[in-house]
This record gives sequence, C-alpha cells and structure tokens, in this order.
Amino acid sequence: MKLTTGLVRTGALFAILGTLALSGCSSTGSSSNAGTAGKAADPAQKASRIIDLNVKAQATRTGEVYLMRGLADIFSRGMDVMAAKLNRAGVFAVSDSYVNWQEMADNIIERNKRKQVSYPVVIMGHSLGANDASKMATYLGERGVKVSYVVTFDPTETGYVGKNVDKVVNYYLPNGKNVVRKGAGFTGKLENISMAGREEITHTTIEKNVGLQGRAIGYIMSITKKLPKKRS
Repeated sequence: MKLTTGLVRTGALFAILGTLALSGCSSTGSSSNAGTAGKAADPAQKASRIIDLNVKAQATRTGEVYLMRGLADIFSRGMDVMAAKLNRAGVFAVSDSYVNWQEMADNIIERNKRKQVSYPVVIMGHSLGANDASKMATYLGERGVKVSYVVTFDPTETGYVGKNVDKVVNYYLPNGKNVVRKGAGFTGKLENISMAGREEITHTTIEKNVGLQGRAIGYIMSITKKLPKKRS
C-alpha cells in the first residue's frame, strides 16, 4: 500500500515538472518568470516580474525590446536568443509568453505616466506571439505610448497597426491571411516580406534564422543610442 502511494506521488511530481517544462517558466533573455503564475494586482509589483530591474539597470543603450514566444513557449526559442543578444549589446530586452502581452503593455503604460520608459519601444513576436505583437502595439498607441519598431515572424492571422507605430516588418510564409495591414491613421513604413520558396525556413524555424535575426537586431541598434556613463 505504501509503495503504491509513493508511486502515485512520484508520478504526480513528474507530471508537475513536465508541465512546468512545457510552459517555459524561464527565459534566456531575462530572469523574470514567464507564464501567468504569481501575478500581482498592483502594476508596480508586476514590474518586478516582467521588468528585470537588475538587467535594466545594466543597459548601456536606450530602448526597451519586448519579445513574445508562441504556443506553449516550445517552438519560439529564437525569441530568447535575440533577447540575450540584445542584452549583451546593452539594450534592455525581455522574452515572455504571448499570453502576457497585455500585462507587459500595462506595465509600460504605468511607467510611461511616471516618465520611466526608455524609448524607443520595440515589439517582436513569433506565431501567436506575432499575432499579439500587432495587438500590443495598437493597445499601447491607444494609451499614448509610441512604438518605433514591430517585427513579426510568421503570424497566423491578419494584424493591424495604428498611427503610433513608425515601422513594421512582417516575415511570413503565406497562408492567405497572415499579413500585417495599415490600421487607422498609420503613416509609417510597413513591409510584408514573404519567405515562400526558402526551404530552410518553416513556421518553427523562421524566428531562429540568423539572417532575419541580424536584420532585426541591426535596425534596433541603429535606432538606439548609447546612454551617458553613470558616475560612480
């Protein structure tokens, strides 16, 4: 009887660990916890989860970059890689699950009211995260936050961007609907770049492509500036 109970408990433990692994509880680009666990009602408290203040304090360039992974956080690890590259280059970047897009946006909005946002703001996403990258940019615009650059990697539905966005680049494998379109008042630059015919690029590898990553990171570096050195 004791052996059976022990096996049941062990099985439950492995099930929990497996679930945590699949949900992508940590990000290479930031030490903040991903997923919805541990959410706080106070936006200031949420900031400590989404915005790694230690990493942000180490930034040597202006800007904040938000990268969103897709379904179950399994197939979008190229977003984590880009976040890590940007952090190493001195640009604050955080990679999180697409389900947290509004929480990230609300944090930006709250800090913007206190003039604590480091511009330019950049949003990037893959798959379902790409769908929500457009939504997040629009949501921010409706609340007075300017977004300088949006990059989407193979969204699964049509996206729309508004007047607060300067530039949008959508890398996609055509499915008849997964382009990004101009929303009301949009006057920025919009590029939908088809990856059709490139056999090395699939839905699950597109955000890992070194060339596409390099283009996105290169542009981010061109629109950010070195911060003045802090006095010791």
